[in-house]
Amino acid sequence: MDDNSKNCIFNEVSTLYHEYYDYAIKKRKWLEVPKDLEHREIGYGMLKKVDNRNISFTNEIDYLSWVLKEAPFHLYKSLSYMEHPSLIGGATKKGIFKREIAFDIDTHKTKYCSHDDSWICEECLNEAKNQVLILSEDFLFPDFGLTKNDLKIVFTGNRGYHVYLEPEDESIKNRIESWGKDERRYFIEYILGKNMNLRIMGNRWKIRLLKEFEKNKIGIKKFEKTADWKTEIDTRKDDIRKKIYEIIHNMKSRLELDEKVMDDDIRLLRTIGSLHGYTGLMVKEIAYDSLKNGQFDPLNHAVFSKFHKKRYSVKINQEVFQLTLKGEIFDHESKEIPASYLLFLFGHGIDFEIL
Repeated sequence: MDDNSKNCIFNEVSTLYHEYYDYAIKKRKWLEVPKDLEHREIGYGMLKKVDNRNISFTNEIDYLSWVLKEAPFHLYKSLSYMEHPSLIGGATKKGIFKREIAFDIDTHKTKYCSHDDSWICEECLNEAKNQVLILSEDFLFPDFGLTKNDLKIVFTGNRGYHVYLEPEDESIKNRIESWGKDERRYFIEYILGKNMNLRIMGNRWKIRLLKEFEKNKIGIKKFEKTADWKTEIDTRKDDIRKKIYEIIHNMKSRLELDEKVMDDDIRLLRTIGSLHGYTGLMVKEIAYDSLKNGQFDPLNHAVFSKFHKKRYSVKINQEVFQLTLKGEIFDHESKEIPASYLLFLFGHGIDFEIL
């Protein structure tokens, strides 16, 4: 692809992002305006995920006007609330005084996927959905007393979900938003089983593992009576001992959580209602039941419908994996494509031309 073709495609993509934000902001009010905006850091990217950060706005009008003007391919807001969000120099200079608590589930390709790690399909998207349910129903609900009404679920626009903790009980919300790095680190390490001590087994992980032992026909009576599982496991026959350790490892490896999102004081997260610069899909908040019941289909419902109706004649100069958008299958042999697929190709650095 020559420079003229690259410039032509970049300009067209930029126009599409402007069209999207014009509609999303002026007509539908889809774009999130972060709570307590003046204390939030804003970041954005065009050809990179983050080209600039340390930006702040004192009011909603200025913020939305800036988004309409720039139409960034990637748009972020800080999880932290800061006294000085535009200062450069990290958490200390910015003066963090509280922070939203959110998980970032970012799955990789599964054994059922036929693509490489950069692509997406129904299989890896379904795994991401399943991980939201495991996080919620195996940990957040039974272990921490939360309900679906205390969560905000957001499709990231790629191969994952953000799960925000927003307890209806204001006292609980204020308490967890005041957590420091140590408390947040302990929280995520508990869920990932990283701070599990097999010599002093805690009750909730004990219940989870006992159910899994029973499924695998491993006797549980002695495990029920002791907290020192290490000694009990190591008295078993070699094949049983190996199986038990494998079960524990697999149970601790069920979730692909980006630990830095919980740990980092100045972490940015994609803004709800923006587009994901690698896929062109919407960063979209969804109801928990919609996700659980299979009503939400990312490759359908996160596609901006107007972009799927706008068509381009193209020549795709390299092989690409298949992608299904709104029920249509596209690949390198496609001659006419919608803007939604054009954004995906551009975001993934695919060599193509607009004819």
